[in-house]
Amino acid sequence: MIRLSSKSILILTTGCLLNGCSQGPLPLEVKLHQDDVCAFTNNPKKTDYGFDNKFLIFMGKADHTNGYKSTYEKEYSNVPLPIEEKDCVKIPLKEFEKNVAYDITLDTSKTFDIRICVVEHNNKLEIREPELGETTCK
Repeated sequence: MIRLSSKSILILTTGCLLNGCSQGPLPLEVKLHQDDVCAFTNNPKKTDYGFDNKFLIFMGKADHTNGYKSTYEKEYSNVPLPIEEKDCVKIPLKEFEKNVAYDITLDTSKTFDIRICVVEHNNKLEIREPELGETTCK
């Protein structure tokens, strides 16, 4: 068993509070733009570059039985942060199966995420959030 001194606990707790590690991921915004899903934070106060002016977008099917496996990822370097819709990160629609839930994550200095499905409704594609715990959308 590892024992931490009071000083070590204070340092770890302070570091965690300063870095926001006690918070979960922040919400990510998504919209359909022609042939892409457009992801952005809509949160200028909490969106900063990560290491070396880079950020990463990745996604995978929401699968509770087989665990997470990334189906798409792309690293961006020295480009505007996807804070506003006009600077969004585009994920091609061809990366999505219809009615299947995907977890999309944007890693900057903070983590933003959302779970969505791309569905066809009245011959038009739209984005929906699945019911809690579901891996598909109806």
